[in-house]
Amino acid sequence: MIFNRKPSMRKNLILMFLGITVVLQLMLGSIAQYTIKKHFLDLGSSYIHESFTALNRNTAITPYQQKMIRGFERNSLKVWNIENNIISYQNSSASLPSDPSKFVLDNKASMYSRQWIDKEDHYLAESFYINETTTVVVGININNHIEFFEAVSTMFFWFTTVMTLLAGLYSVVIVSNGLRPLKRFENYIARIRPGHLDIRIPTQKLPSELEELAIGQNNMLDRLDEGFKRLSDFSSDIAHELRTPLTNLTTQTQVVLSSDRDVAEYRDILGSNLEELERINKTINDTLYLAKAENSLLYKNNEKLKLEDVIDQLIEYHSIAAEDKELEIKMVGTGVLNCDKQMFQRAINNLLSNAVRHSTPFSTIRILIKQEEDQDLTISINNVGDTIPADCLPFIFGRFYRKDKSREHDYGFGAGLGLAITKSIIETYGGTITAESFEGKTKFEMFFPAEKLV
Repeated sequence: MIFNRKPSMRKNLILMFLGITVVLQLMLGSIAQYTIKKHFLDLGSSYIHESFTALNRNTAITPYQQKMIRGFERNSLKVWNIENNIISYQNSSASLPSDPSKFVLDNKASMYSRQWIDKEDHYLAESFYINETTTVVVGININNHIEFFEAVSTMFFWFTTVMTLLAGLYSVVIVSNGLRPLKRFENYIARIRPGHLDIRIPTQKLPSELEELAIGQNNMLDRLDEGFKRLSDFSSDIAHELRTPLTNLTTQTQVVLSSDRDVAEYRDILGSNLEELERINKTINDTLYLAKAENSLLYKNNEKLKLEDVIDQLIEYHSIAAEDKELEIKMVGTGVLNCDKQMFQRAINNLLSNAVRHSTPFSTIRILIKQEEDQDLTISINNVGDTIPADCLPFIFGRFYRKDKSREHDYGFGAGLGLAITKSIIETYGGTITAESFEGKTKFEMFFPAEKLV
C-alpha cells in the first residue's frame, strides 16, 4: 500500500523522514564511535608517556634500566630497544611490524599509525628518540579496548536498527495524521455531483496550508453552482419559448391537413407559419448572440464613435413607431466611446425600442449623454409610462424575463432577451447598466468609467 509504483505524497514523506532519521543516527553514531576510540587511544598514549618518564630518555637502555623495564611487565608495558633499525632488546614475545623504521619509529605518524596486530593481539605503541642510532618503543596491549569498541559498535548497530524500525512506525503514524485533513478534503470533493453542487468544504478545522485551497475550491463551486443553475434555467426557458410556437405550428398544420382548403386559405396559414418560424429563428439567433457576448466570443471591430451621431440614427429609425403614439424623442449631450458600432447600436436599440413600446402616448423620451473631456461617460434613457414593479427590477436583465409570469406569447414583443443582450454588451466594454422606475417614470442608465474608455 505504501510502496506502490504510483507517486505518493505519503510514501515520499515517510521515506524522507526515515532517510533523515537514518542519516542523523549514522552521523551521531560515527561521531560517538570516533570519540570513544580516540578517547581510549589517548588514554593509552598518556599511560605510555607517563610510564616512560621513569626512564632516562638521553641514553640507551642499560642493564639497570632493563630491570626497570622488566618491572613494567607487571603493568603490561611492552618495550623494544632499537639500535640502527635492529631490535637489541625486548621484554615480551610480541613482535613489531615488519618495517618498524617506517611504521613505528616515525614520530610524525598519526595515533592510528602506531597500532598493529600480532598473533590476534592488538597493540598501541609510542616511539621515543634517544639518540641518532637508538630509539625506544613502548607499547601496550589494547585488546580490552578493541573488544569494548566492538561491543559498542554492535550495540550501536542494533540500536540503529531498532530506532529505524520505530522511526518508520512513528513516521507512518505522523504522516497519516498529517494527511488526514487532506483525506477529509478529498471526501468532501468526492461527494460533489451535478445535482449536489451546494456542498461546501468547511474551513474551520482545516490547517492553514489547506485553508486557502478550500476557500478557492468553495469559490469555484459557487461559480459552478451559479453557472449550472443558469444553464438549467436557460434550458427550461428556451424549451418553454420554443414549445409554444412549435405547438402552434403543429396545431395549424394538423388543422390544414384535416380537410381540403382553397389556395387563399393555404396562403394565409403558410404566412402565419412563416411568422412563427421567423420568431423561432430570432429567438435562436438572440440566444446564440447572448451566449457569445457573455463569453467574449463576439468579433469586435472597435472604433471611436461619436455617440450623438449613432444615437441620432436610431432615433430616426424609431421615429415612425414614435409618431404612431404621438411620442417625441429628444437627445441632449455629446460623448465619445471606443467600441464596435453594431454592438453599441444593438444595445441602445433594445432600450429605445422598450421605451417607445411602454411610453404613454403624447409623452417625451429623453436621451441624456454626459461626458467631460477624458472623464466618465453616462448615457441615460428616460420615459414616462408603465411603472416597473420594484420586485421586478433586479430580474429585468435576466434571460427570457417578462413581467407576465404566465409567459404567454405576445406577437408584438420579443422573447425577453433584449435587456439581457444589452447588459452583456455594456459589460463587455467595462460598463454597468441600472434601471429605476417610480410613479410612471423609468430610467435606464449606462455608466462607463474613464479608464475603460481607452
